[in-house]
Amino acid sequence: MTLLREKRYNNKLFIFYDFHKNTMSRPSPQRLMELYNEMQILLDREEKLRRETESLLRDAQKNIDPRAEFNKWLRSKEGQAWKRKQYEYQNKKCAYCQEDLRFQDAVVHHVIPLQKMGRKANSPENFKLLHQSCNLTIGTRVIKFD
Repeated sequence: MTLLREKRYNNKLFIFYDFHKNTMSRPSPQRLMELYNEMQILLDREEKLRRETESLLRDAQKNIDPRAEFNKWLRSKEGQAWKRKQYEYQNKKCAYCQEDLRFQDAVVHHVIPLQKMGRKANSPENFKLLHQSCNLTIGTRVIKFD
């Protein structure tokens, strides 16, 4: 093993060797320990960066999660006003089974599911009021409402 060059990157010394089959020798135990320690430091940094990245992604997901955005809107005065208006528009009936619907039992159904449209599905034109059981029956299927 012959030393080719030494180079510094970010205040760390990197040593480049030329390995030849005939002259290859084993690194000393001290050098192996140094390499092992450097590897541990790099692995620790990688783990820390991974955790920080996952945390940032979770925070970003909360900010752009269409379901959370929808739930926030539905709890707002605007959302509650829409629900009341839609309830009257639907003549107090479930849009799926056409049976009587109590306002407090009405759930907002996405006609085109969030899975398919994401944030674009959060538009009042895409909402219908249903019984909770009817909403669960439909699930994420797209059906035509009259």
